[in-house]
Amino acid sequence: MFVRAITHLRCSALALVVAAACFASPTVTKVEPPNWWVRHTRNPVQVLLTGTDLKSAVVSTAAKGFRIEVRRTSENGHYLFAYLTIDPSVKAGKYRFQVKGASGSGEFEFAMEAPLDPKGRFQGFSSDDVIYLMMPDRFANGDASNDSPADLGRPADRNVVGATHGGDLRGVCDHLGYLKELGVTGLWLTPIYRNSLPGTSAYHGYHAVDFYAVEPRFGTMKDLRDLVDAAHQMGLKFVQDQVANHSGPRHPFVADPPTPTWWHGLDRVPRLRNNFDIAALSDPYARPKRRDIPLKGWFAGSLPDFDQTDPLQSDYLIQNALWWIEMSGIDGIRQDTYPYADRPFWEKWQAAIDKQYPNLVVTGEITAPTPAVLSFFQGGVRRYGTDTRLKSLLDFPLEGALKNVFGQGQPMTLLTDILAQDSLYQQPEQLVVFTGNHDQPRFLTYAGNDLSKLLMAQTFVLTTRRIPHLYYGDEIAMGVGTDRTDRSIRADFPGGWAGDPVNAFTPEGRTGNAAVVFNWMRDLLHFRQEHTALRRGQLVQLLVNKDQYAYLRSSPEEYVLVILNRAGAGKPIELEVDDVGLPEGLRLTSFAAGQPEAVVSKGKVAVPNPKEINIYWARAGRRQ
Repeated sequence: MFVRAITHLRCSALALVVAAACFASPTVTKVEPPNWWVRHTRNPVQVLLTGTDLKSAVVSTAAKGFRIEVRRTSENGHYLFAYLTIDPSVKAGKYRFQVKGASGSGEFEFAMEAPLDPKGRFQGFSSDDVIYLMMPDRFANGDASNDSPADLGRPADRNVVGATHGGDLRGVCDHLGYLKELGVTGLWLTPIYRNSLPGTSAYHGYHAVDFYAVEPRFGTMKDLRDLVDAAHQMGLKFVQDQVANHSGPRHPFVADPPTPTWWHGLDRVPRLRNNFDIAALSDPYARPKRRDIPLKGWFAGSLPDFDQTDPLQSDYLIQNALWWIEMSGIDGIRQDTYPYADRPFWEKWQAAIDKQYPNLVVTGEITAPTPAVLSFFQGGVRRYGTDTRLKSLLDFPLEGALKNVFGQGQPMTLLTDILAQDSLYQQPEQLVVFTGNHDQPRFLTYAGNDLSKLLMAQTFVLTTRRIPHLYYGDEIAMGVGTDRTDRSIRADFPGGWAGDPVNAFTPEGRTGNAAVVFNWMRDLLHFRQEHTALRRGQLVQLLVNKDQYAYLRSSPEEYVLVILNRAGAGKPIELEVDDVGLPEGLRLTSFAAGQPEAVVSKGKVAVPNPKEINIYWARAGRRQ
């Protein structure tokens, strides 16, 4: 009898719990995006609610000017996709929305905001610019209070390569003057999405766990806005690193997807691993199975791969890009792992950006080995039924050639072999050229610590027909040594932390190799700013052989002649220029102080004692 009573009580209690669960009211724990803007071109707006008991719920509001359509609720009741059509009459402010299910109702708040003043924002970038790439965690620590948030567990530790080191957005803001002095015109930060959860510290930013939040170790959304505004006030542009191909492995959507097709191969064990076969995506004869691996494979086998053919997922990513642009006022986007996402998705994604921000420029990270493959991804032409509309590309084929030429001593003709294929691109001047980045050994490591090789490589980058980008620290000769690990590639910038024995942000802290490289780079960067021909001029190749490369950059206003010479000073250089518009008697001034002029005589320019780097310039029409 006693056992029956206990059993009856347990069953009754269980029945009450089940009944309570069955009749629980809907709750909303997260709203993505948390806000939108009045009179935005993206309309209707997808609002993804995360919570409980959302299955078959409806959304309504007493506010005027909103039309609401619920397009999907998840079977487990954790997600609801509502699309808000926003009337132009809606004013900025906070609005309450009700979520009603069979058992009750809940609510959430959604903010409509006034758009940012576009003046001085959303500018894009071009060959007039030089972009400086940095990792905020490794550049400078401007706010020690966010180094080791108590709720995240693992503290910052500069002695551990894979740990966070404490660099942040305020640290970058504190040193904008240094970037201005150096002569760059823009900065690019690796991703600032929230990456950390308790016990984790993905310092690099590429393991997002929340696409609508700033990494707390880097700062706040206000810190980001302050940084972008401060950069703009100093005449510097801002490029945000975004990732629309994958998330971090601990993103909440991995354990509980909003839709069954949010990810590629989530139920597959082992995961399909991306093999980075970019050529398969441009090859018209590639079999479908070959293309599936780079498109559906998980990066490194561990980073969950978005399925952008899911229209709800696609809208989520498109809106996320627009949200970051409007929240911060950035000028450009560097899109990570570009080729591994669905190609038709990119056309929709780029069209949405172009509609709202026609001047903003996106550059794609496409580690293609050849111009034939790389050019396939540039917009302006429809291939396989899709025009990506992508304006800019990171020029990995040219980067590979310049590393081999300047770092390893291979023939200069490798450079012209790549440049000769520029006709494959819709806009070759929109390609971004560089000597290295955060994913590769530093150039000095690659070049065996030879400063002259670094200076020649950087000179080529800053004077050829491209948009240059520099990697933080290369301008002070970081990377000396043979270390090819993160300890060298992603080292802390000296002087970015209180107590650093050397502060390379100041002239006093730049001695020896650091001073040599910085002074050359600074002077050449400012020279580039002052000379239109180097930024927008035509390029004509005058001489190329194993150890010498000479080319002319010309504009209606001026000429700039560049000669890169590994053959030694004992071999005079004579260039024929009778067919490139240089008038007889034109006097060309040397960029390097103390060097004699060069003069056009009998259709030739002679340099009797050439240095390794020779740069001359003249205004059009300047004669003897």
